[in-house]
Amino acid sequence: MKRIFILYVFVFAANIVFSQQSGFSLLEYKPAPGQHINQQYVGTPAAAQKMAENFKSLVSLGSFGGYVILAFEEPCLNHSDNPYGIDFTVFGNAFPGSSEPGVVWVMHDTNKNGLPDDTWYEIAGSSYFHSQTINNYEVTYSRTDGRDILWKDNLDNTGRILAISYNTQDYYPTTDIFPEYPQAEVVFGGTLLATEIDSSNVQEIKVLAPAFGYADNRPQKQGAELFVPDNPYTKEIEGAGGDPVDISWAVDKQGNYVHLDAIHFVKIVSANLANAGRLGEVSTDVSWVEAVLPQPGVSGKENLLVVFPHPAKMLLNNSFKLETAYFEKGRKTDAAFSFQSQNEEIIQATADGRIIAESLGNTEIVVAANDETDTLTLKVVRPEAIQLLTDFSSVYPGDTLILNARVIDNEQGKLDVPVNFVLSDNTVGNIFTKNGKAYFAASSPGETIVSCSVEGFSVKEDLTVKVHSPEDKMRVYFTLKTETENVLPRQWIEVGAADLNSMIENRQSDYSGIERPVLFNAIIAGLQKANVPFVFKDDDAADGKLYLFSLENDGLFSNGWGGKLEPSAYARAWVARLNGKQYLNNFHQHEISDGDTVDLYHVSDISNSWIYSCLTSNNDSAKIGDVITVLLEQAACQYVNGEITASEFAPVANAEITAEKTLYTNEQGEAAFVLEAEPPLVVYSDNNAVLISKKITTESNFIANRKYRVYPNPVKKELVIEGFSGDGKLKLFSPSGQLVAEKSAHSGPVWFDTSLLPQGIYLLVIVHENKTETHKIIKR
Repeated sequence: MKRIFILYVFVFAANIVFSQQSGFSLLEYKPAPGQHINQQYVGTPAAAQKMAENFKSLVSLGSFGGYVILAFEEPCLNHSDNPYGIDFTVFGNAFPGSSEPGVVWVMHDTNKNGLPDDTWYEIAGSSYFHSQTINNYEVTYSRTDGRDILWKDNLDNTGRILAISYNTQDYYPTTDIFPEYPQAEVVFGGTLLATEIDSSNVQEIKVLAPAFGYADNRPQKQGAELFVPDNPYTKEIEGAGGDPVDISWAVDKQGNYVHLDAIHFVKIVSANLANAGRLGEVSTDVSWVEAVLPQPGVSGKENLLVVFPHPAKMLLNNSFKLETAYFEKGRKTDAAFSFQSQNEEIIQATADGRIIAESLGNTEIVVAANDETDTLTLKVVRPEAIQLLTDFSSVYPGDTLILNARVIDNEQGKLDVPVNFVLSDNTVGNIFTKNGKAYFAASSPGETIVSCSVEGFSVKEDLTVKVHSPEDKMRVYFTLKTETENVLPRQWIEVGAADLNSMIENRQSDYSGIERPVLFNAIIAGLQKANVPFVFKDDDAADGKLYLFSLENDGLFSNGWGGKLEPSAYARAWVARLNGKQYLNNFHQHEISDGDTVDLYHVSDISNSWIYSCLTSNNDSAKIGDVITVLLEQAACQYVNGEITASEFAPVANAEITAEKTLYTNEQGEAAFVLEAEPPLVVYSDNNAVLISKKITTESNFIANRKYRVYPNPVKKELVIEGFSGDGKLKLFSPSGQLVAEKSAHSGPVWFDTSLLPQGIYLLVIVHENKTETHKIIKR
């Protein structure tokens, strides 16, 4: 949504000095699922129709395979007097650092019936000749109960299109907007490009552009006449910008160039199946197609040397071969290439383009063909450390986890190199590989050591992994509150196995097959800790879904109907908030892990937005003389399309805090005091409360088998790590393995500033005495 919003502001604010009449019409719009689909202005048939009528509009094609078919009102000629040989331009939503390329197909109306039922020819852009491009690729998308979309391709790969927080609608096309769209699953095919994503800066993720020949690849130049094309063979944006296309680039199924004197139809197909982190999936956007007007005498550069994407770093003593292509007027032709290293002591370059790393350092490689040259900068490094990032906090027999390790080089940068994994005890589980990824499959309770290494180097990392038994207990940070009263202050509680069936009144389903702790277990443990009567149901009020119907506290009942909205008197609900995600029902479907945070609270009317507030402390335990800092914050929530969404947290200023004395929060929502009496102590603010226990009660590991104590979790501004007896390092990673923060550690408590990090889940890796320990951290 952020990208689309920026586009609207940009286009509408531009000084457009001409009016534009559409030279084409919309024939078909069939998007793949994606983050903008079902959104009124960018992801509906109406949006596609508006795009064909107004160049200020835009339509999203969704993930891989989604397409739009357009018909020129007049034949688009392959004219020799068109500048640079360009015959038409496709405009999209690209801007520097954000390319979401789509493949362009063209058709001549050979049978002259006005329908796109002749032969489609693919426009062979630069990446058509890249070895990583996959032709005849096919993906099947499947709807899920949530907003995530499952996919499986014809190469037996599987994955998900992950929903993001700021696009809250269904990602799968809905029947009310797309009545003819298959509702269980849908299949798309086409050409898949190897999407190049630069995530080296987590705050500025970039999707890199192919050289030429693809839609939504290069920015539009505002204020220019749309019929004046860009020169695709230069890096500068000329003419109207956008993505220029020469009909002479068309190829048949065998990859042979074809001659078409004119075309009548254009099909643009999303060519990516990739996730750009917080930006969501990569999906092609289209805003306009414009035929070029002949301009005799206009000329410019018409040849181009392309070096296809390659590693920017390489391991010492390793090698790889550069892929190159030479184009004359956009058509690939044979050429003699030369490769020259500027420092052969660091890197040698052979005559056929093989690059060999001889010693540490960096140098340039000059690639030349005919009169064209390109200069590449390459760096030679060696692996220096490995961090195993897989979250093993909640592993049970039968689980399969992807093994994710981060390799750090001698310059403390990330290395994308293969990692070998082995187990010390194969009776607990085994390691296998599939489609280039390593997996750990747990088979029985017990402990084993996972070792990871890089072939040819001495760097190694070991991690002890515990496979839990269903009888094992874990601890979660829990609080329970109604709208007017806190029933159980936020505190650590133990969660273990329970007879779930016995907890449900007039039970309709069987819950005895659940073999590991789930959110339902944590809620039951919290309610029992609070010693309050409660009733769970799974009846027709919530369409058979499990929900908390009633809780009694001091004779007062707080009822809920698990997401029911009508009649309005039934729009009450108990909400379970697990690590930032909120659920009204089906609590048995969400697994929990050691150290998770669970808030159970009541809302009197979920048909309207409401405010969720929480009180947290910098310490869950303390002793006399310790400084206790509490934070009160709140978020606006709403229930939309079966899911609860929430705004970012905001501090609550000037709120009364009751501890050993009355305090008030500052503008940052904080209040601090020195503990003068022996804990335990409960700190209150309205219906929020947090328990401060005696230091001695939590001096030992609050999570089994862990040496270090990490708190508070969730964290707002500052994380505290206790347990160091010497020098070490703290490294914070995103779930994808991106290093986002790092700090040296010494004896005593260590404070880790997290105030500038975006909200989300992170992995804290503690490196100390040649050992590592990983903690899952929730940042608010």
